[in-house]
Amino acid sequence: MLPATVMSFLNQAAAETRNELPGRDSSLFQSGVLDSFTLVDFVTLLESECNIKIDDADLRPANFDTIAKVEAFVERAKAAA
Repeated sequence: MLPATVMSFLNQAAAETRNELPGRDSSLFQSGVLDSFTLVDFVTLLESECNIKIDDADLRPANFDTIAKVEAFVERAKAAA
């Protein structure tokens, strides 16, 4: 489960695009919640709130497309640390 601050960021991003936050397995990019600009802020927040380091090579939509994928990525990053 993602920290409340991360979920708050996603909810705010959804509100700013006048969308609802999609379900766990729906695309954050296709819904308009994340784009290339907000992804940078989102990754920075994930690093600080989840105490992980995200390498540039990991900055792929496949890792951040859905809430479920973000949660799985964070778990892998924590396990690798």
